[in-house]
Amino acid sequence: MNCTLNLVVSCLTLARVGAYGQAAEAPSFEVASVRPSSSEQVHFCSGGPGTASPGLWRCTGLPLAFFIRQAYGFEAYQFSPGSYCCQARFDIAAKVPEGTTKEQFRQMLRNLLAERLKLKFHYEQKEMAIFELTVGRKGLQMKESAPDAAPAPEDPWAIPEISIGKDGCPVFSAGKGGLRQGRDGCTRWIGFDLSMEEIVKTLSFNLGRKVVDATGLKGKYDIDIRWWFDEARTFESLTPLEREQIGRQPDEGFHGPTLIHAVRDQLGLELISKKGSGDIVVVDHFEKVPTEN
Repeated sequence: MNCTLNLVVSCLTLARVGAYGQAAEAPSFEVASVRPSSSEQVHFCSGGPGTASPGLWRCTGLPLAFFIRQAYGFEAYQFSPGSYCCQARFDIAAKVPEGTTKEQFRQMLRNLLAERLKLKFHYEQKEMAIFELTVGRKGLQMKESAPDAAPAPEDPWAIPEISIGKDGCPVFSAGKGGLRQGRDGCTRWIGFDLSMEEIVKTLSFNLGRKVVDATGLKGKYDIDIRWWFDEARTFESLTPLEREQIGRQPDEGFHGPTLIHAVRDQLGLELISKKGSGDIVVVDHFEKVPTEN
């Protein structure tokens, strides 16, 4: 089956070869089940490294695009929602060996997709809408990290503990960072000792578009940024099942700045919309019915 994933490839660790999909030498799941899923099922994913259940990773009713993203480090915005290869849904349950790291887990999932779904893809170039990130006219508002700053090591998959403030925004424990959504459309991102590469990647994910760093900044930064999105409009785009899972009606309208305005006013950076080019991924083949478990 041929179909195209319209995505900008930001994962520089992937070798640029003619095709992908063959299983490489890497650790494997102890046991794994892969089955086609009904679109009527509840969609969820739980467990795996960095969670309360590291030895069992279980996903139900999720599209193939999700699993490709997890395996190769791609972002959700990089996938074309209209492609059949992105919409085909699967249930996967896997027993994860003790002590598995995030990168080892990705290698296991890559092998699983190659072995059970015969997934293969290659890269092509395409022009697309992007954002160019520059320093704003009023100057940088981000705080540069102390030269000897050593942030406490945290598992990148761990979910930070938060409470919700009166404004609906997440409140993190002292010295803790993360990106979490609160109430009434408020999202807050606290980060420490961040490079521009890390900032750009997070902005790309949340804006749904590739962001190119044109700031020339080489340092590390501490940030605390809040923005809001239109909950009512997002709610309208959900399926009846997804609306039922949320369990409440959203608030109408915005309660604060959008992400683009928050970046300008709170970080002192400017996002300029323009055209640019990047790699897309063309999916050459995958099996709708996985090989036997």
